This record gives sequence, structure tokens and C-alpha cells, in this order.
Amino acid sequence: TIGHFVMRFYYSFQFVNPELKNEIIEYFVNNKNTSMVCETEGAYDLQVNVIINPYTYTSDFTNFYDETQRRYRQYFDDQIGAIFNNGEVFDCSFLLGKDVKPEPLPFFGQPLQNFDELDIKLLRILSVNARKPTIDIARELNTTVITVNNRINKLIKNGIILRFSTNIDWSKIGYKPYIVKINLKDYNNKYDIIKYIRGNPNLWFIIYSIGYNVDLDFEFLLENVTQLHEIIKDLSAKFPDSIKNFKYFSVKKINKWNHILES
Repeated sequence: TIGHFVMRFYYSFQFVNPELKNEIIEYFVNNKNTSMVCETEGAYDLQVNVIINPYTYTSDFTNFYDETQRRYRQYFDDQIGAIFNNGEVFDCSFLLGKDVKPEPLPFFGQPLQNFDELDIKLLRILSVNARKPTIDIARELNTTVITVNNRINKLIKNGIILRFSTNIDWSKIGYKPYIVKINLKDYNNKYDIIKYIRGNPNLWFIIYSIGYNVDLDFEFLLENVTQLHEIIKDLSAKFPDSIKNFKYFSVKKINKWNHILES
């Protein structure tokens, strides 16, 4: 929405002891280009999201990628990357009761015209604490409350701010994110599968990516891996001649999550 795009990388490690693993994670966490770093369990050990400015792509991203490979390529047993194209996020209807139908929430808005540094600074503040009083925001930005309110209204109107939501520590209430990546035998059934899976109350994200050999990319909030196996079993029964294979993993720890990068 603000003129950038996201590259998602997944890494599985080899020849890595705990100290080296922590070093690799800290490298990604401290890198100015990364917006999300997650330790995972299953098919991959680490997920890293990189925000890319298309105007500085050849310098910033190329330098980041080359430096990562120079430092750690020998420790990556497997690595894949894809451009995040679009997605659907769902409202966790399993928390609201069995009869509540999952509804997708907006993921991307429209590009904003006349987007400036004050907007960026405002978004950085709101991304950390969306309930921060406007008088405190105005003081921090050295501007007026009226300006802050006008800027927030503009960001909402132009689809930059899509919603104000609560970040939940899912582990505290017994849930964990599980990511399922599916390769299809029959690509023609892709959107029939998406339509079907939208009815699952534990569905959290549908991700549309371009780059790696994955046709479907779903994320669920589940209590255990048994629930995930039931979902996979159900999909295989419902679409017996469509699915080639599955890969899945769970998010063990979110080490970094900040989608408004520092300058």
C-alpha cells in the first residue's frame, strides 16, 4: 500500500548448534530490511519477511541477500523465497462460537498519494501502541493534535490503516499458528479448495505468493498438530485427485514483528 512489497523467506538449517542458531536469528532481527522473524517447527526452522522498496531494490535488497548468503549459506539445508502478492486475513471466528461464519478482513488498501515522512512516523507509533493518546503522539511528533487527527483520518480514508486490532499471545490461551503449503496435482481446482477452506473457523490467513513451488498457502490457529492432520485429511478426502502433497510447520516464537521499518 505504501509503495513497498514483501519477500518471504523460509530456511531449514544444517550443521547449526544453539549458539550459531541464535547468531543467525539475531542477524535477521537486527537487520533494517526485515519486518518479521519467526522460529518455526516442522518443514522449516525460520521464517523471515523482508520489506523491499522498489526504488532501491538493486542496492538494498541485493546487498541484504548477498550478505546473508556470504555469512550463512553453508548452514542453510534448504531456503525458498516468494514475493507476497496478496492475502486474506480472517477474524478468528472460532473464538466467537461454532455458528459464526468466518469473514475475510481487508488486507491491502489503495496506494496513498502525497504520503510523507510524518505519515511514516505516525504509523510507527500506532504500530507499537494504537491506543496512544493523540496529545502524546502530537508531542512526540512535534505537531498539533488537529494535525495528528487529520493524518489518521487520511490514512483510514486512503486504506493505509485498514483496522485497529488486538495482538493476542495465542500460546497463553492454548493456540499456535500452523502454516500449510500445498502443491496441486490439478491446478484447476485451486479456487474450489480456497472457497471450501474459507469455511474453516480456525483459518487465519490465506496467502497469495509468487516465486516458490507452492500453489496454496494457508495459516490456521490450532490447539495441536492433531487438528492440523484432521484438516489435511479432510481436504484430501474432499479433493482426492487435486492435491499432490503438503508441507506444514508451526510458529514456535515470533522474534520480530514490525511492518513499519525504520529509515
